[in-house]
Amino acid sequence: MMNRQYFEKNTHTELTEVINDLESIKLNNVLVKKVTYLDYDIDIDWVNSIETVSVNGVINFTLEAIDSRTGEQFEYTNAIDWNDEYTFSDSINDHANIIVGEEFDVKNYLIEQININLPFNLSNNSDIIKKTGFGWTIMSEEEFYQNEQNKVDQRWDKLDEFKKK
Repeated sequence: MMNRQYFEKNTHTELTEVINDLESIKLNNVLVKKVTYLDYDIDIDWVNSIETVSVNGVINFTLEAIDSRTGEQFEYTNAIDWNDEYTFSDSINDHANIIVGEEFDVKNYLIEQININLPFNLSNNSDIIKKTGFGWTIMSEEEFYQNEQNKVDQRWDKLDEFKKK
């Protein structure tokens, strides 16, 4: 049990675990069907002067999710850097997260970190921006200036017509 007394006796704890009880994990994002893999490798330090638990490490996970764009099921894998501080009381450190209750439950705070870091609109290609649309295109500044130089000003055509008359 990781409570205040545990941290006062063990100022540095290294934890590495692959979580096997994945059926009990429920995430807040409605697009997530289930967690298929979850592990973590973290260092937990007790900072006595400000009565704070400092967590540093990484969370690796894989989910079965529904693509918010297509509605198809896909596998989403990510690694989250977990660098956060927690305290049992905000009277000394008001910048840390409050530990609810008397015990620091790593699994609960691990799930909280995943929930916080999941994209709201989870998609298989969420990092790909479509570069064209109806009447528009995304281009670099250089491409834009090149395109502008190649455009013919319609006013010149009108002037040519006027001269021919």
